Amino acid sequence: MQITFLQQQITIWILYFFAYSIVGWLWESSYVSVRTHKWTNSGFLIGPVVPVYGFSMMALLALIEPFKQNILSLFIFSALLVTVIEYITSWLMEKLFKARWWDYSKIPLNLNGRVALPISLFWGFGVVIIVKFIHPIISRMVEQIATNYGILTVVIMIAIIMFDCGFTIANALAFGAATKRIGDTIESTKLDLKNRLAADNSLLNQNKSWLEEYRQHPSDENLSLNFVQRRLLKNFPSIKLNNTSTSVPDIIKMLDDLRKRK
Repeated sequence: MQITFLQQQITIWILYFFAYSIVGWLWESSYVSVRTHKWTNSGFLIGPVVPVYGFSMMALLALIEPFKQNILSLFIFSALLVTVIEYITSWLMEKLFKARWWDYSKIPLNLNGRVALPISLFWGFGVVIIVKFIHPIISRMVEQIATNYGILTVVIMIAIIMFDCGFTIANALAFGAATKRIGDTIESTKLDLKNRLAADNSLLNQNKSWLEEYRQHPSDENLSLNFVQRRLLKNFPSIKLNNTSTSVPDIIKMLDDLRKRK
């Protein structure tokens, strides 16, 4: 089937989106895995893609032409553009899912914990490396795929990511309510333990944890998370939950204990 120039260009740009979504996933998952000493799929979706990288690179590739020949201009423009995209993405995800998925509050020169100057400088440096060395390779691969299998490949990949998005978002929307139930139970257990220790002097010197207290007086509530929700909780180590003051490590402890008992 003969395709038009416009169809060819649309196919190429969609393939750029997927290519850099996968590159971003590989980079981020590898970085987190090295830090945690275990393999971690650090993407929000189940599949090996991080769409924010794909959208960022599409925006950059569309706008960097005036800056490509000047390394300093390319660096500054890239750092600014990716920072704006990262801030908007963080804000939108927090409003939608009631959780802060990454937090730069401990990094110097941060803005509301969503972006930080050292991270922005890293993005600028990274984009320069990509544009100068990696993009020419990806561009050749994308053009070859677009020529030989373009439209079919795009349709299949869009169908897969749409299913992944729908499935993950449906579970993530219930994520806040589920973690709130667990957090409320943990805080209630801690309060009960504190009151019992205060009421019974003989218990004051015991080094008893809230988890031990919960094991002795378990709640009848449904405190489970499904696979997607557990993955999101564990794969975003700096996540902050807006619906509960309970720390993420405490919630993970309870989930692990519940799973062992089952």
